[in-house]
Amino acid sequence: MADRYKTTVGQKQPKPTIIINNHARRKQLPSSPESTQLRGLMALLISTGILFILTGATITTVVTSFVLFAPVVIITSPLWLPTSVFMLFVVAMLLLVCGVGLATAVVLVVQLVIKGGD
Repeated sequence: MADRYKTTVGQKQPKPTIIINNHARRKQLPSSPESTQLRGLMALLISTGILFILTGATITTVVTSFVLFAPVVIITSPLWLPTSVFMLFVVAMLLLVCGVGLATAVVLVVQLVIKGGD
């Protein structure tokens, strides 16, 4: 009965085999993945899975939004053109006024520096 259950406490580990290749000796250990390699592989697989899930959710949301909002854009398009032209002029005038004001301030500062004013 005791023969059936072999204990591993007294057993020796298998010795590495030595391979002779062009007068160079190297030991070939039995290859088994280490726990750090397994952790790295698991981290890679989990992060890749999460990335695929987020990519799928993003693409699904974009397609659904396009399908739902396309009729709204088509129906309201006659309002968009005049509004966009008006906003273009408003933004252009705002930038023009700010640019002229900045240029005027720079000229005044340069004039004060050159004349040595207080």
